[in-house]
Amino acid sequence: MQSKKTEHHLFIAMILFIASHLIFSFIQYYHSPLYGDIDGGVLPNEIIEQIFDDPLGWQALKTGEKHVNPNRFFSHFMLSKYFKNVPLWLQTFTDPVSSVYLACALLKIVVQALFIYVIAALISGSNHLFHKKFILSSALIIPLFQVYGYWSRMGIVDKSIAYTFFYALPLVLFMLFFLPFFHNIMNNRKFRTIHYFTLTPLIVILPFSGPLIPAISIIASFLIFINYFFTYKKKGIIPFLKNIPLSFYILLVPLTMMSLYSLFLGTFYDSNYQTDTIPIAERYSRLPYGLFSQLFHSLGFPFLLLIIGINIYFIKKQRSPEGTKLIHCIRWIGIFALIFILLLPLGGYRPYRTRIIRYDTFMPITAALIYYFGLTAYYVLQQLNGKSKKYYTAFLATILLMYSLVDLDGINKNRCERDALQKMAVSNDSIVPIPKDCFVMSWANTFDYKESENRARLIQYWGITHEKKLFYNEELATKEPL
Repeated sequence: MQSKKTEHHLFIAMILFIASHLIFSFIQYYHSPLYGDIDGGVLPNEIIEQIFDDPLGWQALKTGEKHVNPNRFFSHFMLSKYFKNVPLWLQTFTDPVSSVYLACALLKIVVQALFIYVIAALISGSNHLFHKKFILSSALIIPLFQVYGYWSRMGIVDKSIAYTFFYALPLVLFMLFFLPFFHNIMNNRKFRTIHYFTLTPLIVILPFSGPLIPAISIIASFLIFINYFFTYKKKGIIPFLKNIPLSFYILLVPLTMMSLYSLFLGTFYDSNYQTDTIPIAERYSRLPYGLFSQLFHSLGFPFLLLIIGINIYFIKKQRSPEGTKLIHCIRWIGIFALIFILLLPLGGYRPYRTRIIRYDTFMPITAALIYYFGLTAYYVLQQLNGKSKKYYTAFLATILLMYSLVDLDGINKNRCERDALQKMAVSNDSIVPIPKDCFVMSWANTFDYKESENRARLIQYWGITHEKKLFYNEELATKEPL
């Protein structure tokens, strides 16, 4: 009786732990700046209009004309539609400035919650939100979703709301698509008819969402095929092909074909950084430096890898069939990571990613490691007993608490930007000065007010200002008379 009462209290404590993390993450997201690249995406400029006019790239293929992001239509579409509508809906109960930050926070917390849901479902084998296994799995991984703390290397949900639509959102949709396949492999769960109806639209959406998805879709589909091959190869080629689940032919083969087309369409990419490009051999030479910086710049990844190593030690010591399956799992993750990293330099060079590998390009591997951490920690917790379990639980809880405490930053990060928007809202001037280093939907200072044209249009569209008001950062600015 006492044991059941203790379990119940632990269950409630874990729910409160998860809820507190989500609530605080939401507060952090609400206080985050908007950063750049949002105005041209919401109110499409001439460059983005080319994508909307040719969403699947048929015209590019026909004419051979190159333009920016020819294979990322759905990321641009979702960004534009979301911010053209959601802030305006939210203004029924809040002011225009707050509605924009609230819209950002809602989108980011939903994306984070979806990541936690998919990974916890894979770890526990359950899709039920209040199942004990699901709750424990969620509690194990939620501190690893860093909003500030170790975000520069472990980041999943981007600080920039625009980048969230191109990296985190497509990646979590990819994981939702592959969730039934991973359930089939890891938990022997069969495909359900409803999966075909819900996942079929993603066959088209995923390959045209974000820069990483086509490549990781092809890699994941290939590795799933290889897994089936090793499982059924002894039966002969014909039985092997028959034993491959129907879902593979109906969903993964079309997704692979669309992803290959998307990658080909990507060769029609017209880069904004053509003058900054470097030879492909040099890009590959920078991979080791990028990988080292990614893994050892801060304590986030070293602690994650340390615990994974400890978990593997315990699993190997157990020598159980389930443990062997978990060891095989990290090998597949390693193969995926190796192929993905070797493909990264082929995606081109960006001056803001000098080492090729950065938190955003590393994001699929980060998500895979968070999953494996949770999977192995969950297994070890179930297998250990007595003092060993108490020591391991205390150690694990200490590490997770460290991740939680290091991520307590982030309040009022957007104060300057909010104040600048409020100043524009009440100003009678058509050109409004704002303080130096106060970035409004930008990555840098705006000293020439003419450069704020499209951002001023978006600010007016959201109802923050009643008419278009250009702006500039005061120091070193030269304002011409109207």
